[in-house]
Amino acid sequence: MDATVNKNYKKGFVPFAMAAALVSLAGGFTATIPNNIVSSWGLDDSWLTWITLAMSMGMAACAPVLGKLGDIFGRRGAALFGMAVMVVGELGLGLAPNGAVWMAILFRFVIGVGAAAISPTVIAYITSEFPPAKMGTGFAVYMALSSGMVIFGPTIGGIIVQTTQNYRIILYICAVLAAACFVVGLFTMPKETGPKKGFAGFDIFGGIFIILFFSLALCVPNLAQGEAGWFGKSTLIVIAATIVCLVVLVFAEKKAKNPILNGKFMARKQFILPVVVLFLTQGLMQACMTNTIRFTMILDPTSAVGNYATSILYVGMTIGNIAVAPLASKKEPRYISALALVFCLIGAAIQLLYTAESGFIVFAASLFFVGLGLGGNGTIFMNVALSGLDPKIAGAGSGTYTVFRDLSAPFGVAVFCPMFVAGYSAAMATGDSVRIAADLVSSMHNVAWVQMGCVVAGMIVCLMIPKIHNKNA
Repeated sequence: MDATVNKNYKKGFVPFAMAAALVSLAGGFTATIPNNIVSSWGLDDSWLTWITLAMSMGMAACAPVLGKLGDIFGRRGAALFGMAVMVVGELGLGLAPNGAVWMAILFRFVIGVGAAAISPTVIAYITSEFPPAKMGTGFAVYMALSSGMVIFGPTIGGIIVQTTQNYRIILYICAVLAAACFVVGLFTMPKETGPKKGFAGFDIFGGIFIILFFSLALCVPNLAQGEAGWFGKSTLIVIAATIVCLVVLVFAEKKAKNPILNGKFMARKQFILPVVVLFLTQGLMQACMTNTIRFTMILDPTSAVGNYATSILYVGMTIGNIAVAPLASKKEPRYISALALVFCLIGAAIQLLYTAESGFIVFAASLFFVGLGLGGNGTIFMNVALSGLDPKIAGAGSGTYTVFRDLSAPFGVAVFCPMFVAGYSAAMATGDSVRIAADLVSSMHNVAWVQMGCVVAGMIVCLMIPKIHNKNA
């Protein structure tokens, strides 16, 4: 449907906004779950990255495929499918017995798949149904929901775990919320009246290798920084498999009549450069959050201060989306996005002040500034990357952008979290509390320096983004 003739685009957006809010709210509630599982199950800290990564992997690897299926079978079906899958994932993780690590990883992945079906669908609705002049507003609302609904999740989740000593209750709450949203969506999401294309001509082969390639690519940095190392047998096998999948994927997409990954759409500077910046900076959010929570839990297992500080990160993201992103409608996005990263630089620098005696103020300040910068850039990059998207490939195009956006976060986790864990793992084995505290602080500082370098590089790339505003117009 042509966005310019849909007068009811606001009303139709409401149930999709609800679905976006579900993903955000569930993400906030379960932000501490990987740490809770590792601690309550008595697992080695090396499992923290894999359990954290599993959900992000499901979101990233499956987004283009599920976005394409949304183009074929309709946005309503894709969103309802995503909510149903989230119910299964949350319940499955909640019922997983202690020590069943692979079940935890599997169901975290399933939750990610559910989110992967919802996010591209919501973005596709905005790009295809909103009037072009209102798309920026639509993206801002979507990003506000994506960050704003998460604000209270980590804090409330932390209070629930502290009070009940049972993290599973959070998962059951999320399952109930997803089920409720499914029922509401079933009766409120408009049914598409246009003809369904069916699977005829669907790029099944490409879809399989999209999931395989992106999933394997995320495993590489985690394996390389673990016991295997960069030249370990398992790491080299995964690297080889990743390369093979990439070669097959490129060949498959070139041959496909209707490829999932649209080469022309991806080849533009407006798409490539924001994605590069995302990879340099977006992982800061998940990595800073996960590492800060782990930092505080090791020093004091009874403390939930890291959870409370994480809520402040999302406050920063929400403010950034409201206060920083709109500036790009008047000034060049490349300048505003570079300016926004200054806040991320400040947030990473504050981590150099972390000590064993640090309290809520220091942790919250660091995460707030990181969130402020990322929140501003989230909307800006989405608007720039998806500009000029053909409504006929809205789902696939949105899914393609989503895979790189969502891949950037777990990529940061796969790089920064193992780097942090490696810095104190030897001390943990000794049981010496003094040495553990010293190595924790040192490791956090080392990671902060690397993160600051990535942010500076991201600022330089931002300045290369093509100009959007025409002064002579």
